[in-house]
Amino acid sequence: MIHKHHEWLADVNKSIVESYEREQDMARTKGRTQETGHVVESLWDGVLSEWLPPQYEVAKRKYILLEDEDGNALPKETDLVVFHPHYPEKLRKKNYVIASGLAAAFSVRRTIGRKDIEDAYEEAIALRRGLKIREGTLHAHLMPPVFFGLLAESHDWKAPSSTPKENIRSITDELESDLVRAPREGLDLLCVPDLGTWDRITMVLPEKFLKQQLAANPMFGVLTDAFGTDSLVMSSMRHDYEQQDLSPLTHFVGLLWGKLALNDASLKPLADGFRITKTAPNIGSFNMGSGPYKLADVSTAQIAARYRHSDPWSY
Repeated sequence: MIHKHHEWLADVNKSIVESYEREQDMARTKGRTQETGHVVESLWDGVLSEWLPPQYEVAKRKYILLEDEDGNALPKETDLVVFHPHYPEKLRKKNYVIASGLAAAFSVRRTIGRKDIEDAYEEAIALRRGLKIREGTLHAHLMPPVFFGLLAESHDWKAPSSTPKENIRSITDELESDLVRAPREGLDLLCVPDLGTWDRITMVLPEKFLKQQLAANPMFGVLTDAFGTDSLVMSSMRHDYEQQDLSPLTHFVGLLWGKLALNDASLKPLADGFRITKTAPNIGSFNMGSGPYKLADVSTAQIAARYRHSDPWSY
């Protein structure tokens, strides 16, 4: 079913797609490439500002200060950041912003290809490795304190024989395997309005659940033979959403609200509304990605013991 807010977001999605050709003409004009990049940042700044809560202010081109011993920043500007409501207003105007004051950050590109996805992964990983785990909970070990995404207007794979969605699946699967070392590190969102939206899903499969599945379905033995029946964590980008008649931007907004609500319970009512109306899709396929991990290896032995007999959990 198409809801009214789906139509509103579809209109915004259409305007982004239609503006792409105009921006391409601007990029072809000598000396206008950087200006075009700033135009794209402003476009996504507008989308986020209009569809996030008013207390979640968006800012452009900031250096993010990490929590390492030397107080270093990410080596290059981050295109867009979303402040937590608690972040002081005066500090928002500075070129350097404190990572713990952010709810999300985004790399923005006009047209993405493999290199842009790889760069976004590397930036997401560097950000999360520069943030300390706050507390001894499952959520703190598995969920990123700052979500990171890649936003674009279009993509490079336009030849008649190209398979852009399959390309993104292949690239993200490869980067998950080669670069990501923990569930909280990888890219969380990727949105291309003329192609699709992807997001990260992380699943905890407790020991009790794995043993039940093995008893009911011998095919599950492929997983348990390789990794045993200790509690496992699987994390990957999700593909092939249901309700494909909705625009990529519709799914992106719903998914972003759902992720932000994980760290801010005040957002849950509308995030749940987006989920119920399938603005945020809850079905999709994913590969093993950067896992499976043994839960004890990506949290603590105490947390793994606590969740041995729990039900499966995902975000």
